[in-house]
Amino acid sequence: MEDASKIPIAGEGLAKSRRRQIFLAVTRVLARKSFHQATVKEMAQEAGLAAGSIYQYLRSKDEIVLLLVESMVDELAEGLPEIRARTQDDPRAELLAIMHAVLDVVDRYREAFAVINHEVRYFEKNTQYRAAMREILRPYKEAVAGALERGRAQGVMRFNDLWSVVEAVHMLCSGLAMGASMLAKTDKETYWREIEAMIEGRFFNDVKIS
Repeated sequence: MEDASKIPIAGEGLAKSRRRQIFLAVTRVLARKSFHQATVKEMAQEAGLAAGSIYQYLRSKDEIVLLLVESMVDELAEGLPEIRARTQDDPRAELLAIMHAVLDVVDRYREAFAVINHEVRYFEKNTQYRAAMREILRPYKEAVAGALERGRAQGVMRFNDLWSVVEAVHMLCSGLAMGASMLAKTDKETYWREIEAMIEGRFFNDVKIS
């Protein structure tokens, strides 16, 4: 007999599909206006839902930010096993592949990602959401930390404080969305080449000026 705990529940599948539908609608709304200007009603209408029905999946407007983070991390997490297999225990290649995958997600949802970075300070101060935010981010942060730790163990990476480096890596990737008007005309691959050079040590010129 099949384990009942492994049988998909129709209601769970519908809720996941509906949350994805809401997420994509919210990203479209945020491409037009700021998070605080946008209303839950407008987001629901963009998703093709009645204004009240959105609260079946999200209890408040603040939870929309959690949904944005959760959906983006889920997209990234789907590709992590393939990255680990493809890079074949080369932590340098793995770290760069994870960063490029993060940049893909950031580029797809630039406006929504900027909202997350703007709101994260509020969520860090709010005990109701702080633990939830950290749990959602855990697979992403641990993937970066894992590549870094393997690199240090193999002697191909050098750093002192792991979580400082994890945050620095995250901020490099975040910059594409946070650059706002300064990077409005900068495409993803141009930005990637620059941060890749920093990570690989090609940023400084070896020529000594006498």
